[in-house]
Amino acid sequence: MKKRLLALLMAAVVALQLMGCHAEDANAAGTETKSSIKDLFNSAKEDRADEKDVEDIEREDIEKEDIEKENTDEEDTEIRYQDDYYEFVNQNLLSKIELASTDAHWDWFGELNAVVSSEMEDIIDDLATDGKTYEKGTPEQKIKDMYECVTNMENREETGLGPLKPHMDSIRSASSIDEYVDALAHLSGEFGFSSIVGGYNIMQDKADSSEYAVYMLYADTLIGKEYVEGENTQEYMDLYLDYINNMLMEFGMTADEAAQSTDSIERLLRDICESTLTTEQLYDPSLTYNVYTEQQLQDLYTNIDVPKMLRTLRVDGQDKYIVMDVEQAKKINSLLVEENLQALKDYSTFVMLNDTAEYANANYAKLSDDMKNALYGITESWGDEKTWKNLTQDLLPWDFGVLYVEEHFSAEDKEAVEEIIAQILDEYEVIINRQDWMSDATKKKAIRKLETMQVKIGYPDRWPAARDMMQVTPISEGGSLLSNLLVSMQVAIEDSLNKLGTKVDRSEWDVTPQTINAMYDPLNNEIIFPAAILQAPFYDSDNSYGANLGGIGFVIAHEVSHAFDSSGALYDEYGNYNVWWTDEELEEYQRMSQSIVEYYNNYEMIGVKVNGELTLMENIADLGAMTCITSIIGDDEKALDEAFGQMTYNWASEDTTSFMMYLLNTDTHSPNKVRVNAVLSSCDAFYKIYDIKETDGMYVAPEDRVGIWK
Repeated sequence: MKKRLLALLMAAVVALQLMGCHAEDANAAGTETKSSIKDLFNSAKEDRADEKDVEDIEREDIEKEDIEKENTDEEDTEIRYQDDYYEFVNQNLLSKIELASTDAHWDWFGELNAVVSSEMEDIIDDLATDGKTYEKGTPEQKIKDMYECVTNMENREETGLGPLKPHMDSIRSASSIDEYVDALAHLSGEFGFSSIVGGYNIMQDKADSSEYAVYMLYADTLIGKEYVEGENTQEYMDLYLDYINNMLMEFGMTADEAAQSTDSIERLLRDICESTLTTEQLYDPSLTYNVYTEQQLQDLYTNIDVPKMLRTLRVDGQDKYIVMDVEQAKKINSLLVEENLQALKDYSTFVMLNDTAEYANANYAKLSDDMKNALYGITESWGDEKTWKNLTQDLLPWDFGVLYVEEHFSAEDKEAVEEIIAQILDEYEVIINRQDWMSDATKKKAIRKLETMQVKIGYPDRWPAARDMMQVTPISEGGSLLSNLLVSMQVAIEDSLNKLGTKVDRSEWDVTPQTINAMYDPLNNEIIFPAAILQAPFYDSDNSYGANLGGIGFVIAHEVSHAFDSSGALYDEYGNYNVWWTDEELEEYQRMSQSIVEYYNNYEMIGVKVNGELTLMENIADLGAMTCITSIIGDDEKALDEAFGQMTYNWASEDTTSFMMYLLNTDTHSPNKVRVNAVLSSCDAFYKIYDIKETDGMYVAPEDRVGIWK
């Protein structure tokens, strides 16, 4: 049983006075935990009612008059929904959530992921101890043998860099920029590792999403541009530099050599980051979709032999290459000179060590784990067993997916969610038609995008080819954790190369069914809801209509809204990057977007302002989702109250200060508390059913309420 999950179950015990799920009771863990989610929600509602002397009333039955009376009876220190709706709804639940020393963050996504992971751990335990031999290529054989490779630390120590050693030697011994780039190209071409130059990805062509194209990747910026340049993050940057130094010493450098190499790596890193796009800019196709011919690539990278590099990567002869960060590419080219050779070699050496650390020996793995813990504010590492089982799941996602679907998917729930999706798509058509800033022609194009939107629920009809391509070699046959990792990387490369030159199969999935998430893919114009998200608290067949609209309905509407966010709106119904708006409409869209940016910039967490630019896409989707579900509900005050409460409950979260800093710097979503309060404060329906006055914390004047889709 995971400590995170156990902590929540202990909270449930306090709330419900029920028997807890013991760690050793593996068989009962799945079902008992699953029911505890709903029970804890119900308990939270009951406790809140009890605390306010409201007898035998569940949350959905609390009328506005009751809430007003309760708040006048309480002392001034009592949390009022008028001032902080998020805290008002979640105060009981959050009072029972105490982050374990091994955790940086708690929310329902993570909680459900812990439940799913626990179920997968049961599978690993059974296979590891059953004494059976399974047919080669079956999920059982691969999981059993991979777990042995993960847990055999003696074998991991003996393996060292294994098949990577010749590549590392080529990098370290390179006597010229040409030899250095050639070493990087061979490493990337065989396994996909990328550090400075030579990395690529084969994805759908944004201009013609029915075809594949080669995207030249940007350099690895290690801890990331936001941390390297942030005013509030230099203490983390210092920790990361210590980590680099320690990794290089573990590699075999002396203290002086490691210190000198760390300094040169920092110099290159800061130089590269100055010319690197921000996270929010990377979502803008007008900045990242830059088409180059092979000759133009050569003109961009004047200091290397581009045709030779492309041949080594096995992507030569293409009509086009997409450069995602042109300014960074120019900077990289300027750094690819002989005087920087040693610094470049040190940079790529560290990247390879960092990328393989968790699969290497115990010392490398611990250094990597300690760095992540320091970055997120975690004070205690997970034990070996949990780490090993998580690693096994990460390496064989589709094999675990096959086993997950066999036991954890309800056709009835799928049908119910499909009905909600259809309702949301219909309502979005109504919303689009009432926008007076859009022309009729543009409205028709937007509605066409809704009509052609592909919906994927549960799991794929046909499993990805990479699942069968990925084979695990046991230790008894010469395999190791690192060698099997490299096989998985080679499989990904071969699978991508096989697709190059073929038509895109839009029925393919790249999200596993056990994923606790939902997403919108602009290149396929599709929304995806894996099987694992279709459970409480996001969806519950026993929930009321309003609660399910506020739960899974909000998630669905959020993903549909991404088709019309600041990035998704630049793609047409076929998934092609194609600006289908008039100049006047774009100008109005950008004006409304800027008002959203400024609105969210006013919110803060841990004394740090939310970055409205970074979070713009997700904020547009949140605001649009709330418009959609409240439009569906209409004037039904009871259903609106249920929807607001369920949405708020679903975004309950706890974070360490360090992890919140990480989110504020890198996450395109606003912090969960802001996602709730900012959205509701801009929702007219919120004011219709609750008594919110100008002096209240949740109040925003009508003229200051923001959103694209109203």
